Formats: sequence, C-alpha cells, structure tokens
Amino acid sequence: MVDAGTYTAGGLLLAFACYRMVVVRLGGPDPDPATRYVGWFALSMGAALLVLAPATVRAVHRFGPAPRVAALLGTELKMGALTVLALIARALAEPGRPQREAERRSARQALAAGVLLAALFLPAGVREHNGTGYVTGTAGRWLLAGYDVLFVGYSLRCLALFGTLLGRHTRGMPPSALRTGLRLMRVSGAVGAAWTLLLLWDAVRVLRSGRQDTAEHRMAAVLALACVLLAVGGATASTWERALTAPVRLVRAARSYRALEPLWSALYEAHPGIALRPPRPDRWPALRDVQFALYRRVIEIHDGRLSLRPYYPADARAWLAARTTAGAEALPDALSRAPSDAAVEAAALAAAVEARRAGHKPVPRRPAVAAAVPPRTGTIDGDVAWLTAVAQAFALLTASGGRDRP
Repeated sequence: MVDAGTYTAGGLLLAFACYRMVVVRLGGPDPDPATRYVGWFALSMGAALLVLAPATVRAVHRFGPAPRVAALLGTELKMGALTVLALIARALAEPGRPQREAERRSARQALAAGVLLAALFLPAGVREHNGTGYVTGTAGRWLLAGYDVLFVGYSLRCLALFGTLLGRHTRGMPPSALRTGLRLMRVSGAVGAAWTLLLLWDAVRVLRSGRQDTAEHRMAAVLALACVLLAVGGATASTWERALTAPVRLVRAARSYRALEPLWSALYEAHPGIALRPPRPDRWPALRDVQFALYRRVIEIHDGRLSLRPYYPADARAWLAARTTAGAEALPDALSRAPSDAAVEAAALAAAVEARRAGHKPVPRRPAVAAAVPPRTGTIDGDVAWLTAVAQAFALLTASGGRDRP
C-alpha cells in the first residue's frame, strides 16, 4: 500500500510536470514565471517521492548504501521542490515583477541548506536494516535528529510563505476557477505541512532509540498522495472546470435555443432571407452542435429585427397600451402596466410582423423612439439573455393578439 500510494503520487506529479513543460513550450519563449515554477516543482517533488518509495530504497540497497543515497537524495529533491513552491507564491503575489533576483536568492538559500543537510546526514553514519535506518552512538543520534529538524524548519518556512502570499493574492479575487484552484493549492500546502511535521516524530525516535524510517511510511504516503491530488487539482482547475461545466453549458444552450423558437419562427416567416439555410422539419440541432446553432439563431434574429425596422410602430409603448385596452386580458400586469425594454421591443416586433403580414407599406424612415435599443452587453451570453426576455414577451403578445382577432 505504501509503495502504491508513493508511486502513484510521484507518477502523477511527473506526468503533470511533462504536461506543464508542453504548455510552456507552446506558450512561447518567455512564459509566465509561475507556469515555469509549477513544472519545476512537480518534477522535483515527483522524483523525490519515487526515490523515497520503500521499493526504490530496497532496490538501491542491493547495489549500494541505500540510506546514504536514497534518503539523502530524496530529501534534497524535496527541499528543491519546496524552494520552488515559495517562488510560485512570490510570482503570483508580485505579477510583472522580475523574478531573477528572487530565483538567485532562493537558489543560494537552498544550496546552503542542502549542504548543511548533507553535512549532518553523512557523518551520522546511518545504516539500514529491513527498511529502517539506525545510527550508533550519541553523536550520530544528535546529527540525524538535527538533520530532521533542519529539514522540517526549512520546509515549514517555505510552506508558510506559500500559504501567506497565496492567501493574500486570492483574497480580492472574484469567484472563478482560478480562485478555486489557488485555494486548493493552499489547502495542499497545509496538508504538506502536516506531512512535513511527521519528521519531528522521527527526530524524537532517533534521540530515543537511534532508529528512523529511511523511506516513506504509511501515514506519510497517505498525506503525500492527498497533497499531490490537491496540488494537481488546483493547478488544473481551469481545465477540469471547463470539462465539468461543458454539459451544463450545452443544456443551457439547448434551452435558450428552444426559448427563442417562437420569435425566430415569426421573423423567418416575415423575412425568410435571414436564415443561412432553409429549416428542416426536424431542425433541432444535435446537442454537440447546439451552441453554434444558438449563436447562429441570435444573429438571424438580429437580422430579422433590422429587416422589420421599417414596419415598427411610431410608438411601441402606445401600441402596447392600445393592445391592452383592446382586451388582451391575458397579458401580465408587468407587461401591460410597466413594460420593460424587452417588452417594448417585443411589442415593436409583434406590431411589425402584423403590419408586414397585412401587406402594409414600410415607412422608409422611422423615428428613433420606435422601440427600445437592446443593451450592448458585448457578449453572446448577454445577447441571448436579452433576446430570451424579448421572445417570452413576444410569445405572450402574439398569443393574446391571436385570441383578440375575430
């Protein structure tokens, strides 16, 4: 179980590192520093987990002094990954600021800490027996315990910097997949701190009995896997957010497409030239094509509005009031007494469709107050929302108008 959890976490990080490297390569010669750092972190921490897996430690032991090679190398790789983690936080908290000096300073600190770790670990004379490292003598115990405490202190410093800067960066962000991802990464840092603190118990064991696990044990493997899953999930939040919301967007587009049907059908009947191609009896698009079909329908409705502009009444609000007075009891109060801009636009379209159907001559120049101008949302979603409101009001008006006519 320990091997499976450690190898899974390490393999997942290495796969993610390859993915980030491809993203950086495709992003151009000067990618965002945080993007580069994320790849470095995944590569270093993934390699550390693979090296510290019990099966790897046992395999290395067959060809050499496993504790001296695997344990020290794995710890040094972890330290490099945590150093990069702090750089990620700095790059996110200070966007646009050159990171070269921070990289050099962090590299010097990591190098000094790495040399000190080796200076404590190697003289301790760690030996291995059945997956457990042990030292003999009081001096060896203190050196190995100092090695553990130094790594814990350095790691907690990097994790505290990461959590603090990331929390400060996300505090003012609006709700988004990016904010969710950064929060997941912050939780991952907290789990990483718990994972790191397990080494303090190793330091206590060393001082008491001179023994310490040279590979990741069960609790460490569980925390490592949880930390990696949260980190990778946070770093890819925008990707899986799009994947998870895609079905919702398709269903929402299909509903909007159907909601616009009455308005589009009336405009198409009045002016068939708005359609790119003649509609088929089974014209409902496939679910995979519904978003494109919805965008095309919005464009065609706008084209239909423009083609009917010469038939608009001089005062759409007065036309709506006259329709109410004429006995359109089915109209809601909100539509007849205090009509919205969408209702006024629907009234103008209903009047224009009736005028064209009756064969009235178009008026070349209609005053600008003929109907409400739709709000300029700047987005297709805004247009869909506006036209959906117009279509709902249009359906009520045309239904009541049909009942009122003898």
